[in-house]
Amino acid sequence: MSSLATAMEYIPSGLNILYALITIITAVVINRLIFHGVINRMAKKAGVEKHYVKPLRHASSAVVYVAAFFTILYIFGVHASLAGLMTGAGIAGIVIGLAFQDVLSGIVSGVILFVTRPFKIGDWVEIDGTEGIVKDLTLQRTRIITLDGEDVTLPNSTVNKSAIMNKTYNPKSRIVVGIGVDYETDLEKAVGICEEILQKSEHVLSDKPQKTLIEEFGGSSINLILRFWIDRKDIQKEGTNMGQIKSNIRNEIVEQFRENDIEIPFPHMEIIKKE
Repeated sequence: MSSLATAMEYIPSGLNILYALITIITAVVINRLIFHGVINRMAKKAGVEKHYVKPLRHASSAVVYVAAFFTILYIFGVHASLAGLMTGAGIAGIVIGLAFQDVLSGIVSGVILFVTRPFKIGDWVEIDGTEGIVKDLTLQRTRIITLDGEDVTLPNSTVNKSAIMNKTYNPKSRIVVGIGVDYETDLEKAVGICEEILQKSEHVLSDKPQKTLIEEFGGSSINLILRFWIDRKDIQKEGTNMGQIKSNIRNEIVEQFRENDIEIPFPHMEIIKKE
């Protein structure tokens, strides 16, 4: 009988099970209806993007369910060892923290990015030498699709330490295109042709300065540079890029120079043989 009585002590009563079920249901209700609802409403009022709200919901869920877990332990009578469990959890947390320093560093960096918001999904950015469109942002990693179509994932610890150039905030960029002409060229005519090409280009902004300048006297040519501005948002919508625009400008210059008998020289070497 004594053995049976001892065994019965470890079998939870129906009332305890009922309390545990009520605790679980309460945690689910609090988490989904209250916490998530409050977070969603606050984020909507503050104009926070959806991908920033997701980590907040996850954090609130963790707090609620951890609290429910310890409440259930108390219901089943293990509160006497709760302090020891908490101490053990603290020691385990330190060990885990040392073992996963890089992961934790990434998470902290992700939280900083969520708070400071230097960019959002859909922005055109350049980070740590990688340029492209932000496709996803989590607590640990930032995913970018480069202008060449490559899928690049950067750790948030790297992102947080790097200079972040957000090209969406100020989408207008100045472009420079160089071209060389022969030393016998009528420079005024060559400059005029270049400036006319810029004025006719649909991608060159007319409300920004457009200028063709003599940059230097090279070894075999007089080098000109064309300076003009474009709107990256417009060219992005059209599915093109800055490299393609530069190429189009260069092609137009070559065609116009050929039609006007303006030579584009190339480096050459003259060998003199002594008798």
